[in-house]
Amino acid sequence: MKIIRINEHYLPKLVTVFEEYRAFCDCEPSPKETYEFLAKLVRNEGSVMFIAVDSDSDSVMGFVNLYPSYSSLALKRLWILNDLGVSSDFRGKNVSKALIQRVQSFAKETQAIRIELKTGKENQRAMQLYRAMNFEIDNDNVYYRVPC
Repeated sequence: MKIIRINEHYLPKLVTVFEEYRAFCDCEPSPKETYEFLAKLVRNEGSVMFIAVDSDSDSVMGFVNLYPSYSSLALKRLWILNDLGVSSDFRGKNVSKALIQRVQSFAKETQAIRIELKTGKENQRAMQLYRAMNFEIDNDNVYYRVPC
């Protein structure tokens, strides 16, 4: 397995994995729109996306998508880990762990003060992974949202 930054060559292969991730999150299938969304992110550098690629088959095993943000108080960058998905064909092969390790080293490379993420309260598997990767639950803040 190799972890690389996404490029246009891998976009069609990523769509399948991304659609599987979206289905897990109860989204309706939309491969054409998913491709267009991902292509726009890649072309405009709207996010930083790393993919795990199987060295034998050149298949996309999984991905992680980071959005940049900043802390006005710390006067530094932070990264929002918005999406993490692994193909069902490659689960149990430490793909998520390898992707998160790459994110952690990337955050250090970019001198970020932290990585933030959220997950569903019922996603025990993800929470176990995040704890194992030294993420901590933020008990100091309340998360709000408003539909638009």
